Amino acid sequence: MIKAVIFDFFGVLVTEGFKLFCDTYFPDDKARRSQALELVRSHDAGRISKAQYVTGLATLAGVSEKVVHDHMSGNQPNQTLLSYIKNELKLKYKVGILSNSGDNYVTQILNPEDVKLFDDVILSYRYGVTKPQAELFELAARRLGVLAQDCVFIDDASRYCDAAKAVGMKAIWYRDFPQMKLELEKILAA
Repeated sequence: MIKAVIFDFFGVLVTEGFKLFCDTYFPDDKARRSQALELVRSHDAGRISKAQYVTGLATLAGVSEKVVHDHMSGNQPNQTLLSYIKNELKLKYKVGILSNSGDNYVTQILNPEDVKLFDDVILSYRYGVTKPQAELFELAARRLGVLAQDCVFIDDASRYCDAAKAVGMKAIWYRDFPQMKLELEKILAA
């Protein structure tokens, strides 16, 4: 029986500035895109600071740090999903966030009322590990006070959905709100 729904942050609850940045500055350059991914992974795991991350991306793209900040600060909340959580899910389920994140962007992007929708927030930089490592998914379930098999995890990266399934969670690969809602409601009705 499902008792908790856990959401990824970037690309699900809010837009994904990093992906847009890479698509803009490294659309066909696999080497630089790979270097950018290494920078974001290091930041998400807490191995480098936000300043080092921004400087690294600026250098890699040949742009100013302001351009990087503008891309990263342009993330917008998914109001449709947040309303659904508030009006439908929060009434019946524990709700959490599990995100690869190099800082507490949750409180920087969401308003305080939206932050209160979540019973727990797991951000990778606080633990020194990132998705897809199993211990992060297990920690998310444990902190919500449920078993992994009682959770649905929703992410815009299929590899992280596979990792959630490997620890016993149900998972939904998020592509858009209507698709996610349909799949989630099927799981919750089962």
